[in-house]
Amino acid sequence: MAGASKIVGYAVKYGVKYGPHLAVAAKALKEPATAYAQKVVASQRARKAALAEAATLQAGSALKVFHQGEEVWVVYSGEEPVSAHPTSAVPPASLPSLASLVERADLTQRIRPQDAPGAKDRAVAAKDAVVGKARAVTKRDK
Repeated sequence: MAGASKIVGYAVKYGVKYGPHLAVAAKALKEPATAYAQKVVASQRARKAALAEAATLQAGSALKVFHQGEEVWVVYSGEEPVSAHPTSAVPPASLPSLASLVERADLTQRIRPQDAPGAKDRAVAAKDAVVGKARAVTKRDK
């Protein structure tokens, strides 16, 4: 019990000392963190929409490319680019701009909707990567 009270004492001591600084930092970082979270959610939404559209097409696939620093998913029907998600990044009806968007892209990186890992598979893969890194660190420390 003596160890627990010591930890609580340190928590109170450092909370009083650094608490105001943390509050100011949290206020300053709130907007950038919110903007980043919205960007990630929009990216996931665009990926999901592109794969859903590709599933409705014959030999449909999707390819992630970057346009002016923004992630854009280009949907293919066979070898022909059909549309882009998010639609605000590239005008959907302008196929020449889609062609210019993917002119330097590696077309072997396209994914088919049935081959795309689901959210559960991605979470398991991320967990396995973290566990592997943690094991490597603990082995190194021993």
